[in-house]
Amino acid sequence: MPPMQEFASAKINLTLEILGRRSDGYHELRSLVAFAADVGDRLTMTSDVPALTKVEGPFANALGHANLVDATVETLTRILPNVILGGLTLEKNLPVAAGIGGGSADAAAALRLLGAAHPEIAGLDLPVIARTLGADVPICLHSRSAIMTGIGEAIHDIALPGEMFAILANPLVDVPTNKTAEVFRLLAAPPLPADAKAEKPPLLSSFGEVIRYAATRGNALEAPARQLFPQIGVMLSELAKLPRCRLAQLSGAGPTCFALFDTQQAATNGVRILKAIQPGWWVAATRLI
Repeated sequence: MPPMQEFASAKINLTLEILGRRSDGYHELRSLVAFAADVGDRLTMTSDVPALTKVEGPFANALGHANLVDATVETLTRILPNVILGGLTLEKNLPVAAGIGGGSADAAAALRLLGAAHPEIAGLDLPVIARTLGADVPICLHSRSAIMTGIGEAIHDIALPGEMFAILANPLVDVPTNKTAEVFRLLAAPPLPADAKAEKPPLLSSFGEVIRYAATRGNALEAPARQLFPQIGVMLSELAKLPRCRLAQLSGAGPTCFALFDTQQAATNGVRILKAIQPGWWVAATRLI
């Protein structure tokens, strides 16, 4: 069997609203999510059958021994023990625990790749399996712009108007293993109101409307994330100063931040400027999908 590949796009939370803490302990959220067209990890499958996923790439060492690709394989093997899945190699290009869904995108890519290779897997309810692997895995399985609600399981398609471009920036600082849990602890969200009602997905017909919507809704995790990562303030300031930047905000629980631009040239120019100012940061430009 020739090698098969699947791209694991970086996820960007253009907005992240925390509506309250549910009675089951999870947090109800609403998030406008987009994905990077060409910034992400890459998963390759061959006919070899190693025990664990082989990890390569610039952030392979940061990933350590545990990864969600192996967790995905273990889950599928429990469901279909007689299916030989093939050997997997993960090219880890995204910073680990960065707020851009790297591990979740890897798990989602594994589901798509293994489903494409095996009809038995393609016939499973992959979105349901994705939910068991992590809150962000369902939206990463979708891997297109959407409004995400509930605890991440409810996905409503939303088309981005025209072409939008982004710069992603990460300070490459140490991230605690319990980062997300700690950010939510610091947030101390109140209980979800009993009369909380669902909101219709927005109609975003222009780049300007996306900017206004994202700026108004913001990211509720920014303030607590800044307590863990003071560098977020510096990143947002540097991003906002880039020529033609329309908006700079935090993605997910951080520490990755993003800036939005209306042309590819503006984003490419912004990367050049930012790398000169902050050579120790991870910086990438991409088109949003």
